[in-house]
Formats: sequence, structure tokens, C-alpha cells
Amino acid sequence: MKLWHYYLPLVALLNSVAVLGAKTLQTSSLLTCMDSSQFTASTFNVVFFPNNRSLVFDIAAISNINLNITANVQLIAYGITAINTNVSLCSLNYDSICPLTTGHMDLNSNYIVPESVANRIPGIAYNIPDLDARVRVVLFNSTDSAVACVEAVVSNGKTVQTKYAAWPIAAIAGLGVLTSGFISVVGHSATAAHIASNSMSLFIYFQSLVITAMLGVAVVPPVAAAWAQNFVWAMGVIKVNVLQSIANWYVQSTGGTVSDVLKSKYASISVQKKAKRSLDIIEDFGRMYHKAQKSNHLTLFKRAFSLDKQDYGYSDSLDSSLYTTNEKSDLSSKILVLRGIQRVSYLADIEITSLFFTSIAFLFFCAFVLVVCLMFFKAIIEILIKSKVMNEGKFNVYRRHWGDIIKGSLYRILMIAFPQITLMCLWELTTRDSAGTTVIAIFLLIIAVALLFQAAIRVVLLGRESVRNFKNPAYLLYGDGNFLNKFGFIYVQYRADCYYWVAVWLIYVLLKSLFVAVMQRKGQVQALLVMVTEIFYCVAVCYIRPFMDKRTNVFNIFISVINTINALFFTFFSNVFKQPHVVSSVMAVIFFILNAAFALFLLIFTVVTCVMALVYKNPDVRYQPMKDDRVSFIPRFGNETKAQEAQDLELVALGATAMKGHEMGAKREFTDDNDSSAFDPYNTERPSIDNLEPTQPSTLIGNPGNALNDYSAYYGDQRDTPTSESTNPFGSQSSSSVQGNSAFRSEPLPQEKRNVGYL
Repeated sequence: MKLWHYYLPLVALLNSVAVLGAKTLQTSSLLTCMDSSQFTASTFNVVFFPNNRSLVFDIAAISNINLNITANVQLIAYGITAINTNVSLCSLNYDSICPLTTGHMDLNSNYIVPESVANRIPGIAYNIPDLDARVRVVLFNSTDSAVACVEAVVSNGKTVQTKYAAWPIAAIAGLGVLTSGFISVVGHSATAAHIASNSMSLFIYFQSLVITAMLGVAVVPPVAAAWAQNFVWAMGVIKVNVLQSIANWYVQSTGGTVSDVLKSKYASISVQKKAKRSLDIIEDFGRMYHKAQKSNHLTLFKRAFSLDKQDYGYSDSLDSSLYTTNEKSDLSSKILVLRGIQRVSYLADIEITSLFFTSIAFLFFCAFVLVVCLMFFKAIIEILIKSKVMNEGKFNVYRRHWGDIIKGSLYRILMIAFPQITLMCLWELTTRDSAGTTVIAIFLLIIAVALLFQAAIRVVLLGRESVRNFKNPAYLLYGDGNFLNKFGFIYVQYRADCYYWVAVWLIYVLLKSLFVAVMQRKGQVQALLVMVTEIFYCVAVCYIRPFMDKRTNVFNIFISVINTINALFFTFFSNVFKQPHVVSSVMAVIFFILNAAFALFLLIFTVVTCVMALVYKNPDVRYQPMKDDRVSFIPRFGNETKAQEAQDLELVALGATAMKGHEMGAKREFTDDNDSSAFDPYNTERPSIDNLEPTQPSTLIGNPGNALNDYSAYYGDQRDTPTSESTNPFGSQSSSSVQGNSAFRSEPLPQEKRNVGYL
């Protein structure tokens, strides 16, 4: 008995798995495709097994018809009608539908489809992933007048949405971030800067793909919706059962109502692609397959029919008596239509009311892990140095400035997550799941926008000051190491003269997130606004080319072009152009192929770049020097002696003197030889630093920030200038840092150096 106790469930499971692997066509929702339809269904589950031609159905419907009915059945695949036939309901030998009676009806049975009809279904329909097909049934009375029209989306159970694509993609994207951090610690600043920039662009592309898929357009073909689901992790949409329980508890405890869409057994849910959990599929298929053993026959006859409104239900407005988009309402008598962000949440198997909490929780978790890892790394280094296992000079930059590095790392995470924060918070303000989630959304949105725009404004102001005083924005942006540590993530991926581009990018992301979040029920207008935004940004990127070098510009231009094409596709999916359905279906296939190929290229590029950075002894030689000569301004940290410091200062001063040679020569022709006030550093009418000509990068040897500090300390200039206590966020040690500048600040310069270079 004990053996049978364990054996029977195993046999049942294997039987169900075998059924799951069989070829099927299925549908699980029924939509109305005409006005004043007299037949609606709240539950509609139908499965067709081609092996034995069994059609198994489980339907709960409401009928206002009390007549003998005939039905016209159309199978439409990728916008093309593959089957168009007619069926007499009385020929089905089912008392509940012959004649069709008024009231509530439950249909739970199975029939054998004639071989002539089954053979007309092409074999590819059972194998192609995310089949874009639907069955339309129009009911006629005895006078051949249409009294009802219903439509069901058909799926074969195969999809491109899979964890075997999503998680490897996420792992490779994370590899780029980790590699850039490691390379920066080693000291290869150019390589680290390029890998970091490409990794950030990769994340932005994945986020943009998901945000575009969140557009509340009427119909997204299944393959387009499924492929975009592989990247929802980039927006923090990751299902963890424990986190879902916490999210549900938090929403309820703060006065909200938790949706019950995933576990609902009575609701009929319509999405562009119906997703079920594997165990549910096994259970349903097993139950329906065993019902399909009886033999019944269909009687067919021909009737010509063409529905006038082929695009019924493809607009932004829906019949409120039949459909609802509110997941918290009573779903027992209406069909829940999920579009945009709701659809993404449902396909990710996350309750809609838990989506915001889930996304933000993963953001905080990533920030927490980053801070702990950096602090742990600092502690390990200190322990190894004190135990004499590691040389005291190792990781000197990180040890001295680890606080600024942590702040800069948190800013970088905030920058990467800015699209996620703005979209999720703005969307939460429109749904207001609970008082607690609304408060979190308000504060998080204000903090993120304030911090990033404040950082962008500081970068723009410092860049303008550097241009005004030194005719080169890189002088202060890269010469002030403390500023570079905290805010370098904002502008290091751009050319020095395009330091302002971060403000353009922030405005672009904010507008795009605003349109997607607050216009979920206006899909057509929303899609047009997003497409226009993408076009303007793409044109600007192509024309200005703001990134650091040609390779990075090409990389980001391609991403921007693909984002614009994706926005164009979803504009067509909104049906704003009233194009034939076959156009949308073909565009969805192109969308999948284009983005799959492009994602593969980006991932291969990232892997190759990371491997070469780790294998090459000096990977920086692979990259050409920046034309803005930023490396000349970046401070370096080492154990320089005072003699080296003095030499750096003297060479900088000599460079400045050489630049002023021609101008001073001209001035001396009109100046009294005995009048030395112009060169007297103690003269109160001396020229201010604002009137000095800049020292060109080609004449700078050593750290320009040190020379500027000594000048400011000696002449009493109180403005913020680059200091020697600074560091490069990529760990570069390409230029000198003056240790002990207090020697210059506490006593005047020697007489022989007093008039050298400071004019």
C-alpha cells in the first residue's frame, strides 16, 4: 500500500508533464468584438489537442439570446484569416446551447474537431513561440443578423520569455560593472572609464526597452510583450515570494487593498499574452486532456460574413459594462483588461499592487549591498596592512578617500536607477495603492530628482567657471579630485565640452517617465509623445555626439536609434494609424528579431571588452587619449617628495610664463622699467585670478590643481579650486599630487620664484 501511495502521484505527474509537452492551442479569455453583444463570458478556458483533434472547453457565460443560433468561426493568425467556417450549435448535441437560452450558463465538455478542419491549421502554429493568433466567433439568428461577437486570443504555450535568457543577460550586464570597478582599482583609468560608460549605456538600453513595453497601448503582439519581459529585472521587477508577502503586508497595514489577480479562479483576464505558472498549466492540461476522450462531431456549412469593425477593442476606451482596468474591483462579472505597466506586472507573476514596493525594495537592497561591500573591502585592506601581509602603499587612494568613493558609488546607483525611480514613483502617485506606498513614492521622487539635478547644476556651474577662467572645462572638472570622486559619474562619459549633457539626459528621462506613468489609459497620445521625445533625443545625440570618443559615440548612437525604432513600433501597436492587423504582427516579429540581435551584439561586445581588459597587461593602450586632454588634469596620488612637488609647481609656473611672454613683451614697451607694481605679489592692485590666461594642457607637467592651490594660498584667493586631497574615481595615478601643501600656505614663496608665472 505504501508503494502505491507514492507511485500513483508520480504516475499522475508524469502523465501531466507528457500532456504539457504535447502540441496544443489554448485560450483563456474572451473579449467582445461588437457593440451590444448579447453573449459575454467571465470564464473562458479552451484547449485544442491536435493529436486526437479534441477540443476541451470550460466556459462560464451570460446570454441574452433565446434562439437557435449558428456561428461563424474565424481563425486569424498574424492578421491573416486562416480558417473561415460556420457551425450550427444544435449539431453539437449539447442541450444548453440548442436553443441558446437566456441567463447564466456553464459549459464544460469536449468535442472532436473534424479532420478536414484540423488539417487546415498549419503545423508551424504549434511550434512558433508567442503565436499571434485569435479565434473570432460571430453568432447569427435565424434571419442571419449578428447578435453577438466574441474573440479569444490563442496561444501554443511556447514563448521567448524565459529565465534562461533573462538571467544570463543580467549576469553579463553586471559583469561590466564589476570589471570596471576592478580595473579602476588596478589603475587603468581609460579602460575603466570606457567599460563603465558602456555598462551604463547597456543598462539604459534595457531600461528603455522595458519602459517602452510599459506603454498602455491597446494591443501589444505576444512576441513583443514576451521579449521585453526578459529585461524587467533592469527596473527592479523580480519575483521573490518572501518579498511579495512583505509587500502585501505593507500595503494592507498602511490602509491599502491588495489585488488578487494571480490567484483568482473566477476572473477572466485579458492581456496581450496570457501567462500561467507551470503547475497551473500542468493541472489544467491534465484535467482537460482526460476530458477529451469522448467523441462528438461538428456539422459544418458555409456562410459568407465579414465583420465591419475589425479593430473593435483596439482603442483606448472600453465598454465599462463589460471590461475594467481596475484590478481592485469586482472581477466576477467583468473582464479585467491589463495594459502597459499592469501587463508587465502580471506577466512577471507579481501582484499589481505589489509592483512598486518590489521595484523600490530591490533598489534599496542593491544600494545596501554596495555600501557593505565597500566598507568590508576597506576593513580587509586595513587588517592586511596592519598584519604586514600587504604593503602599506597598496590601495592608498581608496584608503584615504573611501568616504567620497562610497558617496560617488551611491550617486552612480542613483543615476542608473533614475528611470526606474521616476517611472515607478510617478505611476504610484496615480494608483495610490496605500498611504504608505504613496508617501514613499513622494519622498523618493523628491530626493532622487533633487540630488541628481543639484549634482548636474553643480557640474554645469563648475564647467562654465572653468571655461571662463581657463578656457577649458576639463581644468576644474578633472583637476578637483574631490569633486571628481563625488560627481564624476555624471560627466566622465562625455566630452569635456559637453559637460552639460547630463542635464539634457535627466530631462529626457524625466519627460519619458512622466508620459509613460501618468497616461496609462491614453495609449495613443502616450505613444506619440514618447516617440517624439525619442526622435528629438536621437537627433541631438547624432548631431552633437557628446560622448568621450568615437567608439563610445557610435555605441550610444546605435542604442538611441534602436530606442526610437522601438517607440515607433509601439506607436503602431496603439492603432493610432488604423493600419491592418497584419502590419502590427509583422512589426512585432521585426521588433523581436531586431532587439534580440542588438542585445546579443551588445552582450558579446561587453564580454569581449571585459575579457581583454582582464587579460591585457596594459589595456589602456587599446584606447586613444582623450582629445580634451583630461588625463593631464587628473590628480595622482603617490609618495612624491617635496623636491618633486616643487619641481611640478615650478614647471607649471614656467608654462604660464611662456604663455604670457608675447603679451608682457608688448606691455613693457609702455611701462616704466622702475615700476614693478604689476609684478609685485604684495601689491593690492594686482590682477585677480579671473583675469589670468589659462595654462594650456600641452604645457602642464604635473598636477595643475597644486599650482592653483599654491597660487590661491599665497595671494589669498578664497574661491574653490582643485585641491591636492583629491582622487580619480577610476583609480588613476596619472598625474602628481602634492603632499604637504601646508608648507606653501604657511610661508611666502622664495623671492626667486615670486614673480615666475603668476602675472
